[in-house]
Amino acid sequence: MIEDQPLKDLDYFKVLSVIEEFTNSEATKKSINKIYPFESFEEVENSLKEFVDLKEFVDKGGQLPVSPFPDVYPLIERAEKEGAFFESQELTVFLKILRVLDKISPLIEQFFNFHYLNKKIKNILENNLLVGQPYMLERLGNTVDEDGNLLDTASPALKYIRKQIKITEERIKNKLEEIINRPDISVFLQDRFITKRNNRWVIPVRMDSKGQVSGIVHDISRSGETAFLEPYEIAHFSKKLEELLIEEKLEEIKILKDISFDICQIAETLQKEFNLLVYLDKMHSIYNFAKKFNAEVPELSVQPQIRLINAKHPVLMLSKDKVVPLHLELKDKKVLVITGPNAGGKTVAIKTIGLLVSMAISGLPIPASPSSTIPFVKKIYVDFSHEGSIEEHLSSFASHIVTLKNIIEQADIDSLVILDEIGTNTDPEEGSALACAILEELKNKQAFTFATTHLSKVKVFAMADKNMEVASMLFDESNMTPLYKLSIGSLTPSYALEVAQKYGFPEKIIQRAYALKGMQNRKIYELMDELEKLKRQYNEKLQEIEKIKTTLISEKEKLEKEVLLAVENKKKLIEQAKIEAQSMLKKMKAEINLLYEEAKKADRKRLKEISHKISEISRRFRPEEVKTVEQIQLGDVVKIRSLNLSGKVLDIDNERARIQTDTVQIEAKINDLEKMQFWQNKERKINIITHPERNGEATQKKLDIRGLRVDEAIPLIERFLNELSLSEFSTGVIIHGIGKGILRDSAREFLKDHPLVKTFSKGSPQEGGDAVTIVELK
Repeated sequence: MIEDQPLKDLDYFKVLSVIEEFTNSEATKKSINKIYPFESFEEVENSLKEFVDLKEFVDKGGQLPVSPFPDVYPLIERAEKEGAFFESQELTVFLKILRVLDKISPLIEQFFNFHYLNKKIKNILENNLLVGQPYMLERLGNTVDEDGNLLDTASPALKYIRKQIKITEERIKNKLEEIINRPDISVFLQDRFITKRNNRWVIPVRMDSKGQVSGIVHDISRSGETAFLEPYEIAHFSKKLEELLIEEKLEEIKILKDISFDICQIAETLQKEFNLLVYLDKMHSIYNFAKKFNAEVPELSVQPQIRLINAKHPVLMLSKDKVVPLHLELKDKKVLVITGPNAGGKTVAIKTIGLLVSMAISGLPIPASPSSTIPFVKKIYVDFSHEGSIEEHLSSFASHIVTLKNIIEQADIDSLVILDEIGTNTDPEEGSALACAILEELKNKQAFTFATTHLSKVKVFAMADKNMEVASMLFDESNMTPLYKLSIGSLTPSYALEVAQKYGFPEKIIQRAYALKGMQNRKIYELMDELEKLKRQYNEKLQEIEKIKTTLISEKEKLEKEVLLAVENKKKLIEQAKIEAQSMLKKMKAEINLLYEEAKKADRKRLKEISHKISEISRRFRPEEVKTVEQIQLGDVVKIRSLNLSGKVLDIDNERARIQTDTVQIEAKINDLEKMQFWQNKERKINIITHPERNGEATQKKLDIRGLRVDEAIPLIERFLNELSLSEFSTGVIIHGIGKGILRDSAREFLKDHPLVKTFSKGSPQEGGDAVTIVELK
């Protein structure tokens, strides 16, 4: 369990405060304030991947319409208790929440397409996977407004009572207008207006004349010169108004009780849905934070390694226009000692490391490259404060020692340790020895340790240990200014004397300091310089690798954009093809309509010619499809497209087929045939049936459309009439059943103006009566 103090020292809670600024509710702020490092690797991984899912959804154009909403948790907690009663202002809170839930409800199904979001949402909602309470939303919308006022639409009774109140008040005002305009009354008035005092309608009477007007005084003016009097003449109206106001109050209480009861019934479900709303608002706030700070999700590792690329401290980014990014990588070593000049960025570097690790293991994206790797740790220990403790009478060194003692006793392989200026505030010799011993102990415990120091012996000790790594903050020697860049594997002096010289320190003192510095330190720094040269060569190679990597990433992004562009072009081509097809279809329909008009006046022979022409037009606007011998087989029911006739395949020979239609055998090319697909509806085949009459002298064609919708039946009737006109039959039977008569009436309405139909009528009792329609063609 990670304590609050280390997180506070690392500015973790300041980061949470920044995220809170993007929220839409106090409830979400409380939820963000509870974000804390997870205790298991799986929890961290799931949380980070949930964010990745949400980021993908939003980056692809998804919208999360979460507007500001109130914290309804206290009201839900009350609703879970039996007999809870809510005032109208409290109902408005529920109304606002339900409106926001109604907006996000359509998105839930989209979120189910993302594995980790899907899992999280189902976990929040448990068995209820539908979000929103449409019934309660509508009811509350009819009951209260945004300001918490009860609406007239809350109930018919309330609407009626309020109407009566308005009528009664109008009568009172009209009566009072009549009174103040009477000569025998107006002479006693202070002014000619009507007003309300203590919820009673009154007129202003001069105090010295109040006895001249019969009525009840309900108030007097501040000056004491005016009495606000209710005339006895409106007493019966006032009494009725008072009774109506009581009825209104009772009806309002009844309405509030009823709706409060209904809210209590859905309290448990509403709490889950509100939990989801808070979660989505929290995740969206984190997304907006990530967008502002260019934060990404790093790789999480259980292995002892850390890699930070382009890492920045988010709080520092708020206060500075430009922040030098931190680059750091440790694989086989878990202790890093950082040196460098004062104000060179050492403390910022280790704070950034500690903060970004804390954020990542809390499921938050970090301001660093996504190629960064963060180790999963369960404990974080920090020592930044070297000030003494007045309460405990401790010196700065003693306070420092107490903190270090606790760290050494508790740190282990799952720990991250951040130590600033280790070994200071005491004698340099003893402080250096103690610092080296502490670093060695932390190394043996395999705790991830990052320490800063100015002590030369600590630097050399860390460099000599193959299981420790050293680094320094780079310094511009020509200008004597820090560069705020971390260089792994190198050591640089603190440049205290050089900086003092730059800022005009007396030369005599500077030279004496150089002399006292001693030959031993010079040899050490000569060794440091040699190592630094080797480090520069290593860094140059590393930069070359990064350039290649950047180029590869750029090429990958370019290819992805090209693929997206190709997909968009494909969509545009399909849309254009649809537009062209629609245009062709309009032309075809116009031509067919002209032929139908001509068909109304034509005889039977001419009618067949027109039907063939319609088929020809249809074929012209229909794309050709090549049918192979393997597609059309003996016994198949096919349609001859050029003739608009159907039949059964009797023989296939040399790309031609012999077809048996209802009346004749026809030969046709294979590529002019189309295998027939029977109309299906509700698992029932619908087909045109040829049926012999009972006398055996004639046959009839029948169409059974029972059970179909009107929009499904009309195309079948059209096809039936066309085939009937091309056959030897002049009559046909349409079987539609009776039911509610909708299908029957629609079918007969369609037949009424059809150019092929001469007459139609219901069937005889033997034929089915009103359940069938007999059609006779021209």
